[in-house]
Amino acid sequence: DWPFDDGAPPPSQIVEDWLNLLKTKFREEPGCCVAVHCVAGLGRAPVLVALALIECGMKYEDAVQFIRQKRRGAFNSKQLLYLEKYRPKMRLRFKDANGHCCVQ
Repeated sequence: DWPFDDGAPPPSQIVEDWLNLLKTKFREEPGCCVAVHCVAGLGRAPVLVALALIECGMKYEDAVQFIRQKRRGAFNSKQLLYLEKYRPKMRLRFKDANGHCCVQ
């Protein structure tokens, strides 16, 4: 459980913990699925998913559009501003055994 305020962007420690979990999981079990949820599924969970997509190399606008296709009403203006200003460190980009980048 990584609680943070509804409608707000996640604290930096939660972002670090989230990305570390994904990096570990995807290296241990390539192709696995990870589920993330919050109460309504409109803010906190979509922001974490967007961060993962951005860290994999997706542009923030594309990540928001992709998530909103699946979950209408996702993100509020404060969360969108956070994602727009977020600068990825490409922590979820790594090569598989064939030398191809893995994007989950």
